[in-house]
Amino acid sequence: METTYSAEVAAGYDAWFDTPVGGRADLLEWDLIRRLAKPRPGERALDVGCGTGQFSLRLAEMGLRVDALDASPDMLAVARAKSDAVAWREGSAEALPYDDGAFDLVLSVTAIEFMADQDRALREMLRVVRPGGRLVIATLNADSAWGRFYRRPAEESDDDLFARARFFTAKTLLRTLRGLTPGAVRSSSSVFFDPTGRGLRIAGLLERLGRCCARQRGALLVARVDK
Repeated sequence: METTYSAEVAAGYDAWFDTPVGGRADLLEWDLIRRLAKPRPGERALDVGCGTGQFSLRLAEMGLRVDALDASPDMLAVARAKSDAVAWREGSAEALPYDDGAFDLVLSVTAIEFMADQDRALREMLRVVRPGGRLVIATLNADSAWGRFYRRPAEESDDDLFARARFFTAKTLLRTLRGLTPGAVRSSSSVFFDPTGRGLRIAGLLERLGRCCARQRGALLVARVDK
């Protein structure tokens, strides 16, 4: 089963997006996710590990019919308070309560790294994608400055949230996805400024250069699987 979070963690997660670093990272990440996912109005989408609904609500605002699932009731409480435009549901990614091929788009952002059985969760996500649909996985990059930043306190304390995380590199993410499906897999990464905020003022320039020349080094790996 994936990690669940307290109300305090849920509130802190949401507040991070209001900081200069968090807000800029969020916009850059969403830009890449949207480019790869190519969401279209009228499609049915599922957000797995939706947290407080940051990406679920964006999809709903674009005119998609959105279901969103998370294992944490406290995260979902924050999400539900924001909007009833999404069908919020508590559950496990390792046993999705949806029919085969139910969704045009399945999205999961910074959730797979906290799941105990990552292969099973990915197989479940692929199961509920319709033929011709796509799965988009976004996860923190072990080979980035951000991955090292989050691992450092986790190495010092078993109580740290990220002590339970298993990060992917670009190579291991692609290898894992290609081992689960014959469908086409493509990937890139986002957020090339430092988690301390260094480089924030030129984040746009760093993003263009990074996506062009260092696709395996951004903070967030984003991969699309076509079914």
